Amino acid sequence: MTASLAACILAAADAVDEGRDELGRLDAVAGDGDHGLTMAHGARAVRKAIEENKEAQPADLLAKVAMAMASIGGAIGPIYATALLKMAGAIRSSDTWDGAVTVAGLRICADAAVAAVITLGHAKPGDKTILDAMTPLAESLRASEADGASVDEALVRARDAAGAGAANTSGMIASIGRAARLGEQSRGAPDAGATSFAMIVAAAVDSYRAGAGSAAPEATQ
Repeated sequence: MTASLAACILAAADAVDEGRDELGRLDAVAGDGDHGLTMAHGARAVRKAIEENKEAQPADLLAKVAMAMASIGGAIGPIYATALLKMAGAIRSSDTWDGAVTVAGLRICADAAVAAVITLGHAKPGDKTILDAMTPLAESLRASEADGASVDEALVRARDAAGAGAANTSGMIASIGRAARLGEQSRGAPDAGATSFAMIVAAAVDSYRAGAGSAAPEATQ
């Protein structure tokens, strides 16, 4: 499982690098335009952490990646660091994880990450933040667990939910953080943090599915 997790994280790092300019452009609408650069720095730190911890167990690997993200500072570094540490803790304390990926395990991790980000930043869904992509993902996994969906189907649904959530922030007015000062002017472009999260999820999910040799059809967008 560790090798698969590492591959997913590395795929996510590559996706962030590829989206650097677009993320910077989105951030410039309501921020200082450095989100793409900051996330690229995070990707570099994450790759180093993966390289140095190839034999780590999944929870320990997530904790190392969390520390790598914490090192980049800014607003987004602590958000990812806190979320990843809570995910690592959820894996360690849950009897759902026995070395295999399950929908229940994914849901537990997603719930832990969402709760951590809410506690850290005091934001809520609808505030035009990363939570507007994270929360739909967690809700999707909860629904998939209730439906008895396969891991593959649940991941595709979660990926699409995060992407749709990020896209939906285009119509929102920022009400927290630096962008909040712009009021109505913050409407019209997707939130950069939600967008980068959706990029990360999409790359990680696609990497996992490719590694698993999945032949399942794509979910309807």
